[in-house]
Amino acid sequence: MYLWGKVVLGVVGILLLLFAAGVGVLFFNVVSLLALQEWMVNFYALLHLSFLTKALSVVGIVLLVAGAVALLRLLVPRGGRFLTYRTEEGEIRVSFDSLEALAREALRGFQEIVSVTPRVEKVGKEACMVLHLVVRTDASIPELSNLVQTKVRERIERQTGIVLKNVRLLVDLKAQETA
Repeated sequence: MYLWGKVVLGVVGILLLLFAAGVGVLFFNVVSLLALQEWMVNFYALLHLSFLTKALSVVGIVLLVAGAVALLRLLVPRGGRFLTYRTEEGEIRVSFDSLEALAREALRGFQEIVSVTPRVEKVGKEACMVLHLVVRTDASIPELSNLVQTKVRERIERQTGIVLKNVRLLVDLKAQETA
């Protein structure tokens, strides 16, 4: 989500929290309606005073909003480096590190592959695996790529139950060593 989307979402969240707090205060009669009206009139009068008072009011409002946004960030869980999916028995979280380790393990027996650097990308609620492969110069890349994609997809699905959206390969040839 872009910065402006987060800002708008934060402001809407703050307004909803304030509205909910106001409804709760009125419902439980913590503060009378007349006192609330008096506070609003005083706040409105405060904004019509000198420039310095207006500037301080704006700074106070900005600090209040920033504090509320910081509080919302602590309360709302962020999507971390894991995938979550539900089964009949409950919720399962699998870390990206585990998926990357499974991809490395699935490709361990390939003689043509010199090194593997896996990276998991979250696409919505699905995962996409990006594999950076360094292969030997005598390897057949089309045949190897089909094998690698199938092997990684099957291994991850078999061991975690996660169906990868796709497996993308970035292939580099190992440079020839001069003797």
